[in-house]
Amino acid sequence: MFALESVLSRAYWNGFLKLSFVSCPVALYPATTAAERVSFRQVNRRTGHRLKHQLVDSITGETVETHDKARGYEVGENRFLLVEDRELDQARSERPPPGTVQLAEPPRRAPAPCAVRAADPEEDDEIEEEQGREEDAEEEEQEENAAPLVPRPQNTRTIEIERFVPAGQVDLRYLEKPYYVVPRGAVGQEAFAVIRDAMSREKVDGLGRVVLSSRERPMLLAVMGNGLCGVTLRFAHEVRKQDEYFSLIPEVKLPAEMVKLAQHIIETKSAAFDPAMLEDHYRNALVRILRKKQAKMPAPPAPVAPSRENVINLMDALRRSIAAEPSTKRSAAGSKAVRAKRRSPVRHR
Repeated sequence: MFALESVLSRAYWNGFLKLSFVSCPVALYPATTAAERVSFRQVNRRTGHRLKHQLVDSITGETVETHDKARGYEVGENRFLLVEDRELDQARSERPPPGTVQLAEPPRRAPAPCAVRAADPEEDDEIEEEQGREEDAEEEEQEENAAPLVPRPQNTRTIEIERFVPAGQVDLRYLEKPYYVVPRGAVGQEAFAVIRDAMSREKVDGLGRVVLSSRERPMLLAVMGNGLCGVTLRFAHEVRKQDEYFSLIPEVKLPAEMVKLAQHIIETKSAAFDPAMLEDHYRNALVRILRKKQAKMPAPPAPVAPSRENVINLMDALRRSIAAEPSTKRSAAGSKAVRAKRRSPVRHR
């Protein structure tokens, strides 16, 4: 039957957690998983075979080989600025020393000159997922094959806590991807506990930076149970200002009775948060549909069991091999044995 199996998480990153002169070996484990996600492949409706994508020039219609593929930043219709790998490596390497750059949000910058197209939400999800897989594959390919002229960001494999902020103060809009931060081995247990307990007593979260997938990212560290939760943060320029959207909302004077009724409804629907509230109804419906379809599929052909005739005793095989030898070889071997016996001297006592 159709089943969804969860894959045991393994360490995504191994390194060190450092606070001033205190450091300990730690590992990052993804706190989220896509193993339970129901995903689809594009297939040929007639044959049921999976389809493959092919790179095609949008203007000439010619097929483009992998070695001719490059990155381009769009500046106009069919106008792109080609960006080479060495230039990306150079941008990654421009990292100031820790603590020299304030983490405060810089002033709002003008948006980049790129075209924006409205699209269907489901189509956007598929495109983003496909692009994400392609970008990950490209990054892995670059790391394995490319020989950059300029060194990448200095990857010390260390999360160095640069400063602390009051616990829970970081805006939710900046939170990106969560990880579980766990000490590695018995050596780092004590140092890890010192950092964790001190943060808990001071009721603070740590701000640091870490290099993941050849890209330096800010990370928020918060106490969670016996461990730490590390959440990569979005950069300041990636978060839009709320005033651009909320400033046009007018102030409305509401009747007190209306507000009280709304408060009563809120009270009746209030409860402690439970992850079960986040049930994915769409996924559950898809699983039910797939199970029904799988139940109607013909059973796959059973594997062919090996014949018993193929299982031969080793001694029987050796005896058959001797019996199958030509008689001339056996007679020659026998005559050699007789001559050797005759030549051997006979000792008399």
